[in-house]
Amino acid sequence: MKTVRKILVSAMVRIKEDKVLSLVRHGLSEGIDPYVILEDVRIGIDIVADMYSQGKYFLADLVMAAEIYKEAQQIILGSPEDEQQENPQVIFGTVEKDIHDIGKNIAVTTMRQYRITVLDMGVDVSPDVFVDKLQETGAPILCMSGLISDAYDSMKKTVSLVTEKMNSLKPITVIGGLVNESVCQYTGADYWVKSCTDGANLCLKILQETEKMPLSNSR
Repeated sequence: MKTVRKILVSAMVRIKEDKVLSLVRHGLSEGIDPYVILEDVRIGIDIVADMYSQGKYFLADLVMAAEIYKEAQQIILGSPEDEQQENPQVIFGTVEKDIHDIGKNIAVTTMRQYRITVLDMGVDVSPDVFVDKLQETGAPILCMSGLISDAYDSMKKTVSLVTEKMNSLKPITVIGGLVNESVCQYTGADYWVKSCTDGANLCLKILQETEKMPLSNSR
């Protein structure tokens, strides 16, 4: 089992589509936990993203890796449309002026692995749309992703509007992507995260502390 998982991570890092998908199917047939398999694929794409940031891979490589991840996800979990979206615990979207969705998509899938119910709002989401959906659903957490500098102002506007419109019902706001502590302070968000797993663990902790999710649901 360990050999299969090690080879799966390696195949993902080398962006070998056929090999990754074959190993995913083999792992499932061998009875490996589906979420463990998907986590190995995620680990591989995290390494690809690191190599891209170091200039060792091109953007096309990162996009291809993300497509392989989506295919593996569909094999393991089924179509994203099958995910429950009623009474979401997290509203998640890439902010206005930003259309990058690779990191968001992986983060959403990772949260669902942790049994967190996420409503994916897509990309280029305006502050008004975020607020409307938060008011409609009562979700306790808002996660925003951004990979360009223009996203910072969009995040700031969203946090300001959420604070203005929701008052005491204001959700916890979390930002991710190309962010750091300075960006978090600028935007007024409650938290910032560096990785998809960090984001999932943070949201899980928030939900448990606010009694929106029982401890038994954690992985």
